[in-house]
Amino acid sequence: MTGTWTLVRLILRRDRALLPVWIVIGAILPSSIASATVRLYPGEAAREAFAAASMSNPAQLAMRGVVYDASVGGLTAWTLGASGALLGGLISILLVIRHTRAEEGAGRRELLSSGAIGRHAPLTAALVAVLAAGLLMGLLAVPGLAGNGLPVGSSLLFGLSYAVGGWAFAAVAAVTAQVSASSGAAGGLAIAVAGLLFGVRSAADTTGTGWLGWLSPFGWVRLTEPYARDRWWVLGLVVAFVVALSAVAFALSARRDVAGGLMAARQGPAEGALTGVFGLAARLHRGTLAGFAVGFAAMGALVGGAARGLDAQLDTPEFRELAVTMGGTDARVSEVFFTFVIYVLSQLVAGAALVSALHVRGEEAAGLAELLLSGPVGRARWALSHLVFAFAGPALLLAVLGAAAGLVYDGDALRVAGAALAYLPAVWFVTGVAVLLFGVLPRAATAVSWTVLGGFLVIDLLAEFRLAEGVVVDLSPFVHVPALLLDAGAAQAGPLALLTLLAAAMAAAGVALLRRRDLVPSG
Repeated sequence: MTGTWTLVRLILRRDRALLPVWIVIGAILPSSIASATVRLYPGEAAREAFAAASMSNPAQLAMRGVVYDASVGGLTAWTLGASGALLGGLISILLVIRHTRAEEGAGRRELLSSGAIGRHAPLTAALVAVLAAGLLMGLLAVPGLAGNGLPVGSSLLFGLSYAVGGWAFAAVAAVTAQVSASSGAAGGLAIAVAGLLFGVRSAADTTGTGWLGWLSPFGWVRLTEPYARDRWWVLGLVVAFVVALSAVAFALSARRDVAGGLMAARQGPAEGALTGVFGLAARLHRGTLAGFAVGFAAMGALVGGAARGLDAQLDTPEFRELAVTMGGTDARVSEVFFTFVIYVLSQLVAGAALVSALHVRGEEAAGLAELLLSGPVGRARWALSHLVFAFAGPALLLAVLGAAAGLVYDGDALRVAGAALAYLPAVWFVTGVAVLLFGVLPRAATAVSWTVLGGFLVIDLLAEFRLAEGVVVDLSPFVHVPALLLDAGAAQAGPLALLTLLAAAMAAAGVALLRRRDLVPSG
């Protein structure tokens, strides 16, 4: 562990912009939701009615779970429980991979290890920094909640459960960083695990099989039940999960070579078989893309299974009214469910697209781009070899997600897959932002790109509670996608074409700027 605190300070210095933004936004969100709940549902009767409508809505159950208490605090915990854990988990995965596997890939870990740095210091420093940031965010949320008149004890429990949701996936990322030989594969595997565990929790609430919720950290965060039964002991499950996975990560770290993974990259044939720079990119991306495809297919199957039988069970006036507000006129319950779930999962697909798009930045930071460009390969061609997968990969993932959901539900794979593919321009827009940042701010491209995606998630959450509207809501590309399952006539080429053109323009600008700037092989 020698040198751990020195590395912690280095991490805090490198992320001096990203960490404060994450902590401040995360700390403010709970009190904002609580204030909005008071404003939108001022009386107990209004809150009870809202809770009852949510409990009869399988889409809300899938995304947020059961409402344990219809008080202001209970509705705040319901809103941010699983969603906050998902957002915090994605950021934690990014940070842990950035300061472990990405450091090894860039060669900096080997340089540091030549000094007075212990074998386990880099992994320890990454976990300490990320877990401490998450804890600080949760604790800072408590005064804002208490300021809205909520009980301090329950607010503290909520703040801690809000924090440990991100902890769980920091530990998952610590393990995948030891298993995979590249930062992209490690991040992709961790995100796929997070998606599957989220799907398990969703299935538990939508199908009424409550025991499934005890198999997922997303379920544990919800089962603390702040402002209801205040089950503090459930936090122990998350802590035990983090400790166990961290121990596994340290054990795996001791058994592998620096810059290598337990799943070592396969050796190529003795004779050259790659068809140029595009063949090399295909070899580098295929493992990550295949892992994502399997993960999203599994999530789609879970969603399809959860939707079976909903049309007969929950054909209520509340659901028909919800369908109208979402753009449908005579939609089935299952169609409302699929629309809401695919909307959220498309944002996870955007995260997978960022993993592919930012691979080009990883090669530049590791010095590999300089080596490739010393041969007969132009900068634009090199960048495009990776961007092909950043733009084509999401199409595959959305199609797999929708097809699996449709097949398991009623065998109609094409209809649900088509509705999922409608989100492709929105995902491309996020990818275009990343490529533009890569051309303008290469050192900050990774952190800022993930922050932008997190910002879109926050905007969607604030819009649901009417804390954001108008121009602010329009900043999220996902709100402009028509709900095709609810109303086939809602398909409008204009917004989707505009998103596609903007994505293409930003990508083209990013590649053009790459051709004009110096390579930045570190940072």
